[in-house]
Amino acid sequence: MRMKKFIFLYYFFLLPLRSVFKITQTTLFVGGLIVSLIYCFGLNLALKNEIFFAGPKDIESITNWKPHNNTQIFDGNGILISEQFNDYHIYTPFNDIPPKMIEAIIAIEDRKFWNHPGIDIFAILRASKSLIQTGDVSQGASTITQQVVKNLVLSNEKTISRKLREIVLSLYLETVLSKEQIMEIYCNQMFLGFGSYGVAAAAKRYFNKNLSEITYAEAALIAGLFQLPGKYNPLKYPEAAKARQREVLAAMEDAQVITNKMAKKFAEQNLTYTDYTSQTKIAAPYFVDYAVQSANQILGELGLDIKDSGLKIHTSLNLELQQIAEDTIANAEKTYTLMERHLIPENEMNENSHKVEASMLVLERKTGKIVAMVGGRDYEKSQFNRTTQAMRAPGSLFKPITYSLGLKNGKDWNDLYYISPITIGNYRPRTEDAKLFTETTLLSAFYKSVNSPAVTLGSELGMERVIRHANNLGLTSPIKDEAASLLGSSETTMLDIARLYSTFANKGIRIEPFAITKIEDSQGKILFENQTLSKRVLDQVTAELIQEGMKQVITRGTGYKISHLSQRAAGKTGTSNRSKDNWFAGYTEDLVVVTWLGNDDQNPFSGVVSAANTAAPIWGDFINSSIRKLHTPKLKRPRSLVSARVNRHYGNLSETGMTMYFHPHRVPKKEKSDLEKINLGQDLRISLNDF
Repeated sequence: MRMKKFIFLYYFFLLPLRSVFKITQTTLFVGGLIVSLIYCFGLNLALKNEIFFAGPKDIESITNWKPHNNTQIFDGNGILISEQFNDYHIYTPFNDIPPKMIEAIIAIEDRKFWNHPGIDIFAILRASKSLIQTGDVSQGASTITQQVVKNLVLSNEKTISRKLREIVLSLYLETVLSKEQIMEIYCNQMFLGFGSYGVAAAAKRYFNKNLSEITYAEAALIAGLFQLPGKYNPLKYPEAAKARQREVLAAMEDAQVITNKMAKKFAEQNLTYTDYTSQTKIAAPYFVDYAVQSANQILGELGLDIKDSGLKIHTSLNLELQQIAEDTIANAEKTYTLMERHLIPENEMNENSHKVEASMLVLERKTGKIVAMVGGRDYEKSQFNRTTQAMRAPGSLFKPITYSLGLKNGKDWNDLYYISPITIGNYRPRTEDAKLFTETTLLSAFYKSVNSPAVTLGSELGMERVIRHANNLGLTSPIKDEAASLLGSSETTMLDIARLYSTFANKGIRIEPFAITKIEDSQGKILFENQTLSKRVLDQVTAELIQEGMKQVITRGTGYKISHLSQRAAGKTGTSNRSKDNWFAGYTEDLVVVTWLGNDDQNPFSGVVSAANTAAPIWGDFINSSIRKLHTPKLKRPRSLVSARVNRHYGNLSETGMTMYFHPHRVPKKEKSDLEKINLGQDLRISLNDF
């Protein structure tokens, strides 16, 4: 009611003062008519009955305004790695907006802001005069309040009806919101060019600064963008932007918020602008994509959208380990050159991608947190994430599944198997000629990755049991019910392999990998918090037996090129048919790491290429760096096993044999080997003592 009286008196005092202000009778009449209409009908009545096309929905749109804000994604240590948005906002409450910014805006945009009722009568009268004299309705007469109304509710059409609607809504807005609230909306909602909305977003985009860090000179430039952000964009039109900045500084001097000396000083300061960089993926782009996908799934169940909602998404990423992983993949040029030389281009190749691709996935062993993810050699060239999206044949990485099922069901590392040629359909797994038609212990076959014993063992166990066991250990990808699957022909993802190997790393406890640790809303309320999901799926004795087998892979098997890590790590090579896929998967006390190299177009490589001379060395490079970074201790000795010296070829006890580990109740007793006697050309005499 006080506002209405104020408008009424304001108008009726104009009449005797028109000669002082040199306002014509016609201009006064038009302006007075507008104000009188507003007063006579009453604001609430006008809005309720949609006078001037302004109705309750318009008021709702303004009074229910909620600030847009970028959703921020952080690494595990709280470092910002991404911002998600449709339009780039950084919401800043009024009390956090620097006074210099407010002063600059008011000086250039609306000097009477703190005192007018939402409209500037004199400005409206000047615009009315221009309308009558020239028929032009483009002359500015908008206050900050009117600009807020126009931005939130109205269109840009230049008509009398739209202007009347703007006036009604502006007067009403000032009765329901404080000046500070209106200024907060104005400072956060207006487009200021360069894809930014609001003063804080502009400060970040133009100067790469937080709003609290900007200088007077920078505040003046930002304030000058409200009028025409495209025209005064300093990156495109630096001279126009500088001229506009000087106008703002002059207005601030005129408003007595800065002195003449200050205005000159600020005008002479050189401004350094920031080139545009994507805020959506500040670091670890493949991981960010995966985190966004994971967050969308979580938020979708809560009925929320990730963008423009001001959420804070906390992830598991370790930026230091991520950098090590990225550097490891980037610095493997010698390996890529070797593979390119031996690439067999049977399928059409994408000229825009690398001939040889590589990826790496790293989990925290105890929790399953994804701490590093490199989905390819160059994100700019290809956004396809090979750690989560690519389905590739794991090759011999599958073998620990079969062997663990065998060891769980009565097999021992010193059991003997015969090595023979294998043909499975059109697939004939490669076996070195020197190994054919000889015997081997299970352990020797495991660390040398000999195919025949793995297929024989799997056939004894039965494919149905092997597949069920694989699913239980963590392999969720479909596995074909065929013998070739025992050698890793059924395709899977790196994430699946990481889950599988983390089960062995955690002594038989399966842990679900995850990227999102916590999601908070804009008020700090926790919407989601991840709890590590774990389940024992394999007994500790069998898990430790597999670990000792994988340590031997590195000590004397296919991982020999990284044998210096034999006390620090356990792992397994995997080479698929014709070397299309080359893997190394394994773990230390701290991390589970999976590396893959191959070709996106499924082209094979010649026999020179294998996991042993490609994936294993790259995996080892990362492990070396991570051990130094994390001060990783040696792998712990098995607590539930018993060791014995065993001839690695014939499986009998031998003082000169290698150390093998066994189930406590299944330690071998046989001290002589009939096979050894035969191979040495000795007579074979069977005695009851040999049994």
